[in-house]
Amino acid sequence: QVEPLIQKGHENLVHHILLYQCSSSLNGSLLGTGHECYHPNMPDAFLTCETVLFAWAIGGQGFTYPPHVGLSIGTAADPQFVLMEVHYDNPSYAEGLIDSSGLRLIYTPVLRQYDAGVIEAGLWVSLFHNIPPGMPDFVSEGHCTRECLTEALGAERPAGIHVFAVLLHAHLAGRAIRMRHFRQGAEQKLLAHDEEFDFNFQEFQYLTEERTILPGDHLITECHYSTADRSRMTWGGLSTRNEMCLSYLLYYPRINLTRCASIPDIMEQLHFIGVKEIYRPVRQVQCLWMHAASCCCLTWPFLIKSPKQYKNLSFTDAMNKFKWSTSEGLSYNDLVLKLPVNVRCSKTDSAEWSIQGMTALPPTIERPYQAEPVTCSSAAGLGCSLLLALLFVVHLPASTVADLRLLV
Repeated sequence: QVEPLIQKGHENLVHHILLYQCSSSLNGSLLGTGHECYHPNMPDAFLTCETVLFAWAIGGQGFTYPPHVGLSIGTAADPQFVLMEVHYDNPSYAEGLIDSSGLRLIYTPVLRQYDAGVIEAGLWVSLFHNIPPGMPDFVSEGHCTRECLTEALGAERPAGIHVFAVLLHAHLAGRAIRMRHFRQGAEQKLLAHDEEFDFNFQEFQYLTEERTILPGDHLITECHYSTADRSRMTWGGLSTRNEMCLSYLLYYPRINLTRCASIPDIMEQLHFIGVKEIYRPVRQVQCLWMHAASCCCLTWPFLIKSPKQYKNLSFTDAMNKFKWSTSEGLSYNDLVLKLPVNVRCSKTDSAEWSIQGMTALPPTIERPYQAEPVTCSSAAGLGCSLLLALLFVVHLPASTVADLRLLV
């Protein structure tokens, strides 16, 4: 079992906590040290702590593993060191706050039948993921591709893995998230979903029935956003005003697959706003993506050469300069959902499957899932009536001001 230990009075300050497995080659001299997340002074060794062991987010309670599954400790495949990352949300910019929140791990010497694993799926946290302003509903998709699952599961678990819980994650613009499951062109029942996503209430969903993922399956994390109240582009990133589209799958038996995600092609995004030519200055570098467990950047050192209205602008400046309308936003949404994606397919210890970095196409959905219709008899009475409630929401802008990484 894992329990959040949130310092009294800091329930709205501590937004989420991630626990990572560190590289087996990590220098133990760093044990017990803490640093501001992704700050230049943070030790490079912290960047080797990429494999998610557990994730907790605001509003969530403790998580109890099923009786037949546990988080393994003490074998050669288990972490020698773990890193705890705490993200704080401090919209009032209060100073001098000292926090001692964390996680309590409850263990047993009685071995469970299966070792649990975590797969982070969805959209790689990146500027490639972007949402135009003024959109009442914009859809982003992150692909755990059949190519990645075929290679990893085919090599390690041809009989498949069994998912028993899912955590869905987005930020302030998120309105709904669905984890879709495809097999041989047919869409299966939703793996998990949250049709009324609330950034301040994020909890693991226990599946009522465990779901088997097989080699050749394809998973899509589908996120719906509203940027109706925003006048500039929303970018993928770590801040609460940035966005994410992620799913954390808890499954067994554990295999060497920690991340199964994607990035959409960027050049077609540039072509959409009318960019014709780019050039790469010698000394100018623009960071286009970063992952929550790493501040390593995929450098894309380009500026726009033509047309004239974008000359010498960066990717982000050009996208913000474009005159976005609702119709342009809808056309852009149609485009990005059809774009080829760059495959992310990672192992522990910063290793990668061979499919990593290759390009794949979104699946052709030959047979979308059709839920069985719900029928109600006249005897059901009020049980089949439609109940309408009005929900009044007070929205406060939030921003992450200082996050912490602690190695233990």
